[in-house]
Amino acid sequence: MRRRPGRAGAAAAAILTAAAALVLAVLVRESPEEPSGPSEIRVLHYNLCGAAAVCPWNSGGSGPGTSVERVVKEASSFGPDLVTLNEVCATQYEALLKQLEEVGLRMHGTYASSQDNVPNCGPTGEFGTAVLSRAPIEPEEPDYLRFTRTGDETYTNGGRTVSVRRGLLCAPTLVAGEPLLACTAHTYARAPEQLREIRDRLAEDAVPAGTPVLLAGDLNLQPNEPALGYLYAHPAGDGDRPTGRFLEGDETDRKWFSQGSTGGVVCTGSEPERCRNGEPTAADRKIDYVFADTRHFSGGHSDARVFEESDHAMLTAVFTRRPKG
Repeated sequence: MRRRPGRAGAAAAAILTAAAALVLAVLVRESPEEPSGPSEIRVLHYNLCGAAAVCPWNSGGSGPGTSVERVVKEASSFGPDLVTLNEVCATQYEALLKQLEEVGLRMHGTYASSQDNVPNCGPTGEFGTAVLSRAPIEPEEPDYLRFTRTGDETYTNGGRTVSVRRGLLCAPTLVAGEPLLACTAHTYARAPEQLREIRDRLAEDAVPAGTPVLLAGDLNLQPNEPALGYLYAHPAGDGDRPTGRFLEGDETDRKWFSQGSTGGVVCTGSEPERCRNGEPTAADRKIDYVFADTRHFSGGHSDARVFEESDHAMLTAVFTRRPKG
């Protein structure tokens, strides 16, 4: 027969229960697995330099000292809702999903290859881009729009030359239970019209009605380039008429308004609220971006952090959702 506790026992049990609840609340609040609130979306973007000669420590690998290990470490502390990747081998992508799950950060992903003759990328040679989300991605098949403007780009390796099939990879997913389209691209500097194709694919009438859009990638162009007007919703200066519908994570950071990246716009007059500038992401240039559409997001902030594993900075961005209605 189970004894019922006396008053002292009941009080002690109540204290222990309250303490356990408090500890649980703290752990939940501090855990990187805790999803962001409905008004906040967190994005991590990285060009891994996964197989390039300038990053020999990667060489298609995913072990200690590689960009894959770096993503796992930073994602574990930042707790992103979305991760977008460029210059990643298919083998590295699969390893990353497994390693994230091993540290308790299970994510769903979609991958698209832009070429298949990169020796460091294993037997298939597949090398491309990826989007990861905490929520399922439906459908699971890659939503990959190959650019029609290619700049006649080719890649030669191992005595074999292939056409590079760059494109826009998108993942229909959820954040805080709400639909969202998360996309990434790695565009070619000699084919700036690829940014027009991105604009058209992500135009308000081209995505499901009312669906917020996030776009991150290595665009290989700087903020003052005319082609960035296809994405930015605000002008680079007088006379500029952008046609985009996006705000960028670093465009409201005033410390970069007058001293930002080479190729950034200097904004010093009349105290502007935003500037097509920002922290450099590749040497002294800003060529990596995280965008959110202006209809569904009212603002955000971004940070660029340089790690030795890649020749690009890792971007982390937090955007605020506009209230519905």
